[in-house]
Amino acid sequence: MDPVLNRRISSIFLNEFEAFLKTLSELPSHEDGDIFQFSLHKIRPSLVIFELDNLIKLYDVLSARKREGEKITPEDSDLIFAVSETKKQVDRVSEFSNNL
Repeated sequence: MDPVLNRRISSIFLNEFEAFLKTLSELPSHEDGDIFQFSLHKIRPSLVIFELDNLIKLYDVLSARKREGEKITPEDSDLIFAVSETKKQVDRVSEFSNNL
């Protein structure tokens, strides 16, 4: 494997993942879940490639709730947990990228 290519790929994913974290954090302020669904759709394949597909279930629950019109507040336990887990994984990917 080419370390330069791996570093570049992980760097691109990290940028996308951080942007997704921002969208996830702003979920309560979105009128509907379209922005979040689109962001999740874009990042889903990368999550699988980086073996973070366990997070997809958390995001799918929030997405379904938002689609169904349920209000998600900043204090929502599902949202807090998803944001926390995502931050941990962003840090993990960042560390991985830095160690390449």
